[in-house]
Amino acid sequence: MAETPQAPAGRPATPRWVKGLGVALVTTALVVVIVMIVSGGQHGPGMHTGGGPSEAPNGAPSDGVGGPASSAEAPRTIAVTTRDSMDFEPASIHVSAGEVVTFVVTNAGQATHEFTLGDAAMQRDHADAMAHMPPGVHHALPNSLSLAPGETKQLTWRFGAAGTFEYACHEPGHYDAGMRGPITVS
Repeated sequence: MAETPQAPAGRPATPRWVKGLGVALVTTALVVVIVMIVSGGQHGPGMHTGGGPSEAPNGAPSDGVGGPASSAEAPRTIAVTTRDSMDFEPASIHVSAGEVVTFVVTNAGQATHEFTLGDAAMQRDHADAMAHMPPGVHHALPNSLSLAPGETKQLTWRFGAAGTFEYACHEPGHYDAGMRGPITVS
């Protein structure tokens, strides 16, 4: 006859099913943590669908907007300036489908600004996320830069299919004040 495990005096033994459930929960938590570490814990273009954007024959992501790329792949650099007058210089950008561009973004103002690439849906999603964050708090996205006054940062992007996209600032009130510009991909 099998012996029943004995607990310390005054305490009943923990049933096997409770121990099994505990092991299953710990294992599930570890898998979730590992997946978040491998994916960088971020979200953004290509991170909400299984496996990210697929590539078209010319090497451009076929999801339309595109995705991050290595600066070594970028034959062209576009300088962008954010200003406290709630606009960008240049006011619009033209690129080719499949083109890789490095944006060198400088905040010439006294306020914090953003440079976020995306289609209308991505801009809405980012604006919604920013609306729920305390002032000065940002999350890292592959299609977005947050710039303190006087700061310069780079973002390299491979554009996808032809269309019109946007670069924008989602600091409180900036987008609504017109701090955005079109990116025409042809």
